[in-house]
Amino acid sequence: MKTTKYRKRCFEQIEGVVAENKALTTEVGRLRLEVEREAAEKAAQEERLLDLTRRLAVKDREKGVSRVM
Repeated sequence: MKTTKYRKRCFEQIEGVVAENKALTTEVGRLRLEVEREAAEKAAQEERLLDLTRRLAVKDREKGVSRVM
């Protein structure tokens, strides 16, 4: 009788661990997607900033040339 109870308790613990593992795996997947999305957004933002910086440099050069003439 003791062995049956012990076996049942062990299986219940294993089922609990498996369920928790599945939940954690799902959460890790969700967090990975979120990080990837944020990284892509940050890269796009940096690209826009770089483009604006280039355009500003061009305008500054154009102003410098027009002042000389």
